[in-house]
Amino acid sequence: MSFLFPLGWIFAALVPVIIALYLRRVRRKHVVVPTLLFWQRALGEQSRRAFLGRLRQLLSLLLQLLIFTLILLALVRPEPAGFSRHGHSTVIILDSRARMQAMEPDGKTRFAKAVALAKQTAANAREGASVAVLSAHAQPEVVAPFSTDPAQLLRHLDALQPTDDSGDLKEAVALARELLAARPGNHRLLVFTDGRELPDFQTADAQDASVIPVEIVPVGTPRNNVAITRFAARPQLASPQTSDLLLSLANYGNETAEGTVEITADGALLDVKPFRLAPGEQRTEVFPAIDGGKKSMFPEAPARLQARLELKSDDALPLDNVAYATRPAVKPLHVLLVSKGNWFLEKVLPANPAVRFEMLEPGAFSPAMAGSFDVVIFDGEGPDLATLTTGNALYIKQSPLGTSGTLKEPLVTDSDPANPLLRFVEWQNVTLLRASELPPPSLEGWRFEVPLRSFEHPLIITGEQGSRRIAIFAFDIAESDLPLRVAFPLLISNTLQWLASGGQPAPLSDLEAGQGIPLPAGATVRPAESDTAVATRFFQPHRNGFYQIRTGETEQPVAVNTFSPQEADLRTGLAEQGTSLLGNTNRLWAGAASRPLWQWLALTALLLIGVEWGLYHRRHTE
Repeated sequence: MSFLFPLGWIFAALVPVIIALYLRRVRRKHVVVPTLLFWQRALGEQSRRAFLGRLRQLLSLLLQLLIFTLILLALVRPEPAGFSRHGHSTVIILDSRARMQAMEPDGKTRFAKAVALAKQTAANAREGASVAVLSAHAQPEVVAPFSTDPAQLLRHLDALQPTDDSGDLKEAVALARELLAARPGNHRLLVFTDGRELPDFQTADAQDASVIPVEIVPVGTPRNNVAITRFAARPQLASPQTSDLLLSLANYGNETAEGTVEITADGALLDVKPFRLAPGEQRTEVFPAIDGGKKSMFPEAPARLQARLELKSDDALPLDNVAYATRPAVKPLHVLLVSKGNWFLEKVLPANPAVRFEMLEPGAFSPAMAGSFDVVIFDGEGPDLATLTTGNALYIKQSPLGTSGTLKEPLVTDSDPANPLLRFVEWQNVTLLRASELPPPSLEGWRFEVPLRSFEHPLIITGEQGSRRIAIFAFDIAESDLPLRVAFPLLISNTLQWLASGGQPAPLSDLEAGQGIPLPAGATVRPAESDTAVATRFFQPHRNGFYQIRTGETEQPVAVNTFSPQEADLRTGLAEQGTSLLGNTNRLWAGAASRPLWQWLALTALLLIGVEWGLYHRRHTE
């Protein structure tokens, strides 16, 4: 047995004082009474009293000494033999995923209930035991390192907030086991969650007895929930002012759900969609929405769209009743066609509403003009790359890298559908009358790709040098049946878009909460409604909503959503996992058993004080 506060033994000097108080002689008062009849017995005992007779209140003295001994032991903080301050280590994992924000029938969230149980566990930790706290969401996070100070752990738990992330608990459990494995003594791993993964952990622990077992502390009950599981927008190619919206709804409940979905763009109402979902039903719909507030056909600024559920009855998780999306800005491409006349190109370019083009004879073109256009198309004639030092260019039927001959009736043998030029372009049964035989592309400072081949001969070459881009078609469009196919406008549109985007940052797609992306050098991120930057090098949002990514002088919005059926489906909970009150009772006794010994000594002393007070008033110890 060892003692954490051995200086407390100096108070043992008070024991003789207590005994002396019981041995002291009591002074009698002289009182005149009319008769001694009632005092004869007392006077008789007084005459027979010896020295030890003063200890007639022996029971009271023994109780007082026992109470003082218990208080003294509680003061010196005894430790059982073999127990060290770092002999017991506990890791508390708090589930802080989006589903933990679900409201319970008593008006509290699952997360609030989990924090309350975790605080009780931290407060009841064994004297000198080390406790650490982890938060489990998209990535596990150490909220509080191992500490023996319950007050410090409670402060960390009070500051902890749930996130809008999805994910599972496996990484958090693995991290907790690694932390515990590095510490000596006994280990305990507690996970406070809604019990969804309880069967998985029970099965895994049963298969491997060498791992530290997971003790699940489930909170929450099965709840009904209606959620927006997908929301996205894109401008139509034929009408950039009109957006195609994709909206997915799901009813994770046992009752039919009814209501409406309100869709707004930059605060202006676009559409209202009524819905009715049967229990367990999921529905996806794609529909157009016209932004009547935009006067220009080409919205030059990205739009922020929001979808909000208005339900006739409340559900458990308001978080997924709101979804966010961004519609990218649409900028018309300024294209220059340098040609002696090409009927197919002259028709396909104005057919694309996103293209504004001009046409010049080859003799009227100057290389200095290239910088004034997004793309320059050279049909049959064009300068080499040494002469054309700026701008993006498409070469048709000729190459600035030179040619080595002519291919007659080449066959398309290799096509890369992942290449941006060939996206959705089908080359089956396309007939080419002839094509220029291009040498393998090689030029210092340039990076080339060959997305289309005829055996070993390139038919399409793409090249990049910094912000400049070029594309080379080895065939003449007029000497093929490509203009008669749907692939032709797609090929031209894809090529122009790829060429014009050279040197420009690719638009960010909308993110899911917890998803991280690296930021370009010098870029900052701030919430849409705030001027304070929240990230500079790596952006990992844990809250849904709109964020502004600033790079240089430009800002680009990005939407963040949860969009996780696993987080929206709240039909699992404490009752469905079959956890009884017996399990909670066992945990309660386990927490009580882990209390430090000095607390039990102090509690026993308090109980004896009550017993002694009762005996005194019953005249047993007076």
